[in-house]
Amino acid sequence: MAERSPLPVYGNTIRWVQAIQKEEKQDSSFDSSPSFYSIPEVDLEVRFTTDTGRKPFFVQRQWDKNIFAITGGVEKYKEQDVPFITNGLQSAALLLKDTVGRTVFIRPGPVPLPAGSRFRMVHSRPVDSLFSPMMHNSDNFFAEQTLLMAANERLGIMNDEAMIDTLLSGDLKELPGKPSWMDGSGLSRNNLFTPRDLVWLLNKLQHDFGLERMKRLLATGGVGTLHNYYKEESGYIFAKTGSLTGVIALSGYLITKKGRLLIFSILINNHRGNGVAIRRDMERLLRRIREKY
Repeated sequence: MAERSPLPVYGNTIRWVQAIQKEEKQDSSFDSSPSFYSIPEVDLEVRFTTDTGRKPFFVQRQWDKNIFAITGGVEKYKEQDVPFITNGLQSAALLLKDTVGRTVFIRPGPVPLPAGSRFRMVHSRPVDSLFSPMMHNSDNFFAEQTLLMAANERLGIMNDEAMIDTLLSGDLKELPGKPSWMDGSGLSRNNLFTPRDLVWLLNKLQHDFGLERMKRLLATGGVGTLHNYYKEESGYIFAKTGSLTGVIALSGYLITKKGRLLIFSILINNHRGNGVAIRRDMERLLRRIREKY
C-alpha cells in the first residue's frame, strides 16, 4: 500500500512501463512516471534482473529501500504501479521541482499571513471529486489521506488518533455502540463497528447532506465495487462494500418498489466460504426486500 505523507505526489507510487517495439526482447524500453532519472537528489536505484523463469513484466521493490528490481516481460506494453518510500515534504519538494520546472522550498512550521494580507484559502476542486472515486473504487489510500487532511483542517496537525477521538467525542458521540476505530481505511482488524452503528451513520449523513448527494457518492448496481452485482437494482441501491479475510459487509440505502427508503447494513463475520457466493446470497436477500416492501 502507498505510504501516507503530508503532501502526496503521484499518489506516492511510481508507474513503471515496459514497451516492446519489436518482437525481440532486446528492443524493450522501460520508463517511469514520475521520471526519477531526471532528479538525481532522489535516493532511488533501479536494477534489471536476469530471471528467465518469469515471463510477465514485473517490478519489485526492496521492502525497506527504494531499490527496484525490474524483470523484462513478453508483453508488448505493460504497466505496474509500485509504492515508493517517501521522505515527507522533502520528497514532495523534489518531485514538484521536476513537475513545475522550478525549485520548491519547504518552510518548516505554519506560515503566518502578514497583517492586512489579502491572501485567502482557495478550494480549487469540489470535495466530492475526491469522495466519489474514493467510495466507488474503495480507494484505501484516498481514505487514509482524507482522514489526515481532515485532522490538519480541524486540529492543525496530521494525526489520525487525535482526529478520531475528536469525531467520536463530537459529531459521532451519539453512535449507539461504543466503536473501536483505528484508521482511515478500515483495514485494521481492530476496527469494530456494529451494523447498528453504520445504519445510524448513514441516517445522519442523508439527514445532514441530503439523499441525492449520498446517491452520487455511493456506488450503485453495475458501478464501482458493485459492477458485477445489483445490475437489475441499478439506481435503486446505493452502498459501500467492505471485505477482509473472513469478513464481508455491505451498507447503504435501498429504495423499494413501493418507493420506501430503507437503510441497511449487512455484516458477515468469520466465514470460510466462497466470497462471490456469499455476495450473491446478499444480493438475493436485498432483491427480495426491495420487491416485498
